[in-house]
Amino acid sequence: MKTCGRYNLKPDYSIIAAGFLLPLLINSCEENTDWDIRSMGRFPVADCIITNEMKYQQLKLYQSADQLNEVPAGISGASVEISNGIISAVFHEDPTTEGLYISDEPFRAAAGNIYRLIIGKGEYADTAFADMTGVTPLNDIQIIPSDSLFRFVYSAGSQASMMEVYYDWSDDPAYCRRYGACQASEVYYNLDNIDAEKEFAPDRKIILFPKNTRIIRRKYSLSLPHQNFIRAMLLETEWRGGLFDAEQGNVPTNFHHGVRGWFAACAVVSDTTTVAGF
Repeated sequence: MKTCGRYNLKPDYSIIAAGFLLPLLINSCEENTDWDIRSMGRFPVADCIITNEMKYQQLKLYQSADQLNEVPAGISGASVEISNGIISAVFHEDPTTEGLYISDEPFRAAAGNIYRLIIGKGEYADTAFADMTGVTPLNDIQIIPSDSLFRFVYSAGSQASMMEVYYDWSDDPAYCRRYGACQASEVYYNLDNIDAEKEFAPDRKIILFPKNTRIIRRKYSLSLPHQNFIRAMLLETEWRGGLFDAEQGNVPTNFHHGVRGWFAACAVVSDTTTVAGF
């Protein structure tokens, strides 16, 4: 699957960023930790968003990457538990994917609770906390023609949010060969902030797709701390290279003892659309 994105430079200050991928974030961080699982200045990174969907929730744990385009190595053998003070969910490591941890039972997060994530490995442990804000309904989907193809038009709305958009044109083998893949995705962010770096960030590729493409939208609520994390990440990655680059620095984390990354609880709404053409 190809993942890409672009910026929407409209007065509503919405943006489109190229994937919510923490490995990109880690390339710019310099902080060392005392965890014994780090080497040569690297440190552990956790990526976990629990949602209000009843499902097996997931967490990714891996070593930071210090080389461009380096694939981070997953960290095995950790213990993972999430609790809201009443119930707890224990995670096990996926036997087929190093560093991927999946809850033993499906569960959903809910607003009004504070969730605690505990990650342990050997004698070390780290903790992060998260709570959930509500999410507004999705706006009507907007798709417009572009030459002989189509493109999706993002509508930010008034709520701070993150939207993942997945495209699948597997039913069109000719376009699969032309594009180089049968699926693509991009991530849109609408943040409650005004940054020159955002408004003058480098342009990104527009994803064009054929008729009969299946589009899945997933809109996530963002708490204010989660927004601040995303903003800092984008300043280090997708907003860099424009006219107003900010001074580089470490991206914040809500872990307390050496782990980097972010633990979040998000409300999600989603829909699926098949492009019928005009």
